[in-house]
Amino acid sequence: YAERRVPIGGETTAAELRTELVAIGSELLVDTLSSPLSDWIDAPQPQEGEPIYAAKLDKAEFEIDWDDPIEHIHRLIRVGGAWTTFRGKRLKINQARVVDGGLVPVAVQPEGKAAIPFDAWRNGAQPRDDELFADS
Repeated sequence: YAERRVPIGGETTAAELRTELVAIGSELLVDTLSSPLSDWIDAPQPQEGEPIYAAKLDKAEFEIDWDDPIEHIHRLIRVGGAWTTFRGKRLKINQARVVDGGLVPVAVQPEGKAAIPFDAWRNGAQPRDDELFADS
């Protein structure tokens, strides 16, 4: 019965988009329901395109394959739940930026702990120069 188009930026995460859509959708719902019934009840807007059904995603699908292109890894991180391993434990990469063709983590979440800035994690973990994130 109503729609509003929302651009999605190249750094926008799924969580940020969800928050924005909730605010916009709530406002749109109130505006639509506040208008006279005849303005919208007889004019539903059909869905564009074919319906798409998606299977439930498995946690294994969010494991980062460091051999994938940077753009693919960055998109996986922006969806949320992307993880890798470090010293045999899972480490979620909650936010990252693409800088000069490389991926720079911004926020991480060590297994069993709260999310923290990457720099704070790195200072605590003190990875050696030869240590890399690994595929499990």
